Amino acid sequence: MRKALTAFAEVLAWWAALFVLGILFISTVSALELVVAAGGAVIAAVGARAVRTASGARLGGTRRWATAVPAWPGAVLTDLVGLWRVTARALRGRASEGSLRTMTLAPGTGAAWACALLSATPGAYVVDVRGTPGGAPASQGREVVAHFLTDDRTRLEDVLTEGPRR
Repeated sequence: MRKALTAFAEVLAWWAALFVLGILFISTVSALELVVAAGGAVIAAVGARAVRTASGARLGGTRRWATAVPAWPGAVLTDLVGLWRVTARALRGRASEGSLRTMTLAPGTGAAWACALLSATPGAYVVDVRGTPGGAPASQGREVVAHFLTDDRTRLEDVLTEGPRR
């Protein structure tokens, strides 16, 4: 019974987040649009739980979550300015390709949600998480390889990682 309740709570949390996100993208909110957003969120929420279960990932590593989530909008705005600059340079014939860098997640930071937050900004995209969850001592963070559009660090990156990019 406890497992079923936990599964239901996880799907409900996914559904709520995805439903709200779906509503944000609706230009004219009507009853039909709300039904479609709710139905799509149910399908995606069940899928998210299935993927998490199949991957063997455990919920956890949420030590920095409360600090990271409020830092995300600022990172998006900062990266949008960087993207604007790179686009302006490209239009003048000076292309920029960005760079692949390695960084270390701060101890207690879950790789899945941290990498999703970093990748949900215009200036960073995580391409690899090195090591296994049980492979490193809890006192050490996991290494993450990400593609960065610019060399600018955001507060989000400062919250989620420790040390410089390498």
